Amino acid sequence: MSTQPQEPAQQGAQQAIDQRIKLAQRKGIGMYLLSGFATLVVLVGFLLWLFLVRGFNVLIGPVEALPSAQLRLVSGIAWVTENKIYSLGGTIVVSASADTFETKQVSIDNLSPSTIEIVLNPSPAQINAKVSLNGASQDEQFATLASQSQWFLNGQLINIGQELNHEAPPGTYQLSVKNDYFKGSTQALNVKRAEVLALDFDLQTISGSITLQSQPAGAEVYLNNQLVGNTPYTIDLTGGIFPIRIESLAYQTVEESIEITTGYLTPNRNYQLAPKLAELSISATPSTGLLLINNVEYTLGTHRLAANKKHLINYQKDGYTNYTKTLDLSIEKPTSLAIELQQQFGNVEFETNVPALVKVNQQNIGPAPFKQRLPSVEHTFEFSAQGYRSVKRTLTPRPNQTLKQVINLQTEFDARRSEGRPLVANQMGINLLRFRADAFTMGSAPNETGRRRNEHQVEVDFARQFWVSDKEITQAQFAAFSGTSGNSSTLPITGISWLQAAEFCNWLSIKEGLPVFYRFVNGRYQGYNKDSKGYRLPTEAEWEWLAKKSKRARSTIYVWGNQDTLRDNYGNFADQSRKDEQLIVIPEYSDGKKGLAEVGSFKADRSGLYDLAGNVSEWVHDYYTNAIPDSSGVKMDYMGATRGDSWVIKGGNYESGRIRELRAAFREFSASGKENLGFRIARYQK
Repeated sequence: MSTQPQEPAQQGAQQAIDQRIKLAQRKGIGMYLLSGFATLVVLVGFLLWLFLVRGFNVLIGPVEALPSAQLRLVSGIAWVTENKIYSLGGTIVVSASADTFETKQVSIDNLSPSTIEIVLNPSPAQINAKVSLNGASQDEQFATLASQSQWFLNGQLINIGQELNHEAPPGTYQLSVKNDYFKGSTQALNVKRAEVLALDFDLQTISGSITLQSQPAGAEVYLNNQLVGNTPYTIDLTGGIFPIRIESLAYQTVEESIEITTGYLTPNRNYQLAPKLAELSISATPSTGLLLINNVEYTLGTHRLAANKKHLINYQKDGYTNYTKTLDLSIEKPTSLAIELQQQFGNVEFETNVPALVKVNQQNIGPAPFKQRLPSVEHTFEFSAQGYRSVKRTLTPRPNQTLKQVINLQTEFDARRSEGRPLVANQMGINLLRFRADAFTMGSAPNETGRRRNEHQVEVDFARQFWVSDKEITQAQFAAFSGTSGNSSTLPITGISWLQAAEFCNWLSIKEGLPVFYRFVNGRYQGYNKDSKGYRLPTEAEWEWLAKKSKRARSTIYVWGNQDTLRDNYGNFADQSRKDEQLIVIPEYSDGKKGLAEVGSFKADRSGLYDLAGNVSEWVHDYYTNAIPDSSGVKMDYMGATRGDSWVIKGGNYESGRIRELRAAFREFSASGKENLGFRIARYQK
């Protein structure tokens, strides 16, 4: 009964013990859980290491680089040690470096081998060199000459100048310096990596001489503006550039810089001294004559001519007496000369076979017979009668003499038949002019400006007279052949082939009852009949004769003469209006046409032909070939090559923007038509 009061206390103690046991149990479970988690982390980390991290061994070469070799991570996720790399995947970039070697970067990815070899390149050596003159001071003249020094490394040019700064890989070399004004020098080099070399090349002078002569002799010789002697004169000098001046009292001064070089040690000069100039002023009445001084053409006015020398002065004009005088000009005093020519006259007498009216220089004079005293210059006489072909004569009355002629007029029909003049062609508006050509040289001289290799020179002559249309064939005229109706255009036909042009010629021959010139069998071209008087294309020889020789005493380069400049509106070429259409145009030239022009839009040339130099280029008869033609002997009625795959094209066109393309000798070729290419026609007289 005494124990009953203790039961509550015992129960409290028991509860406290139970709570501590439960708390301990909970702590034990936490420890177990924490230990298990740590074990799991270590296991996961090991698995990541095992399956995700990849290691690489790095071998750095060459052997000389190993003592100072370093490996560094540039990009990516990885651990880098002295010679190992641990990567978590992806692409990484590492760099390897070493003293006196060039740093190299390497990319590594999952496909890279486990062992990476990196071979470093040695750093280049720096070669610094300069030239000097025998250890002497370097003045301005030496610096100028030294600046032309050429540096060669193992025979290869690496620099030009007085100094050299050049990088080279380690190795053995021959470094040479050459200069036209000094002896060359060579040094053997054994350069190491990253080495810096400072070299001095001592240039040695070369010895030479300059010999100076003059005609006449005795002229004063100045070297570097110092009088050193008289011609003939020889002076010994070292290599270099020397200003020379030659002076003589009555002659013009000559100045020149002469070089003594390793390739030219003894330059020799023989100067042909030109006399000093004196002033001569010439005026004349009439002022439109021809002035010749020493047989060279001059204009009236003031000229400077050689002094103390006789000059032959000749002034002439048709219908006037000639003036001739010899003058000796003085330097001290200008000379003036006034020339007045006397007009000359002659008598002319004409009779006609039928009553006719007479014109002289397009002025009505009256009926024939005709007698008159006229100036002794060229006059044009025209005799006309109703129903008869007018007759023109160009004659020059001889001074104080009488010129007598009987003029026979023919009806237009008889005149055309007797001339063999084409009839259908005239009805179509095709006007042909007759020519009697003489010998000349086709092609261009070797020294002609703008000459091309295909402009071969050939000596030609002509036994047969020929007719040539004064204008290019128009679209309307070609339409009459092709059957195109409604075309009345006077623009030149373009875009047609050579064969189409030849077929047009045959068609016109048939219309006039003439034998065809070109032979076609089943539509295929088979050659030509040289003896035919039928229509054809002009030969290249005929075309070029018309362009450079017709109505000229000597051949010219261009249709208009030998001048390299064009006056406005001479012909249809690429003028300033085509600057938006093409890159190259004729500077400062205007002809008022941007594209094709109607035939005859510009003034005819001296032969009466229109657009020979421009508007459209023109097919001619000849085959084109690259073969050099036979240049032996004179070719009579030359027809060009006997075979080829294309044909010759002559003349410029509205797209021609270079003056050289307007030369008479200029030639192109094609096997097909072009939009800037047309043609004109020709035929033999007999």
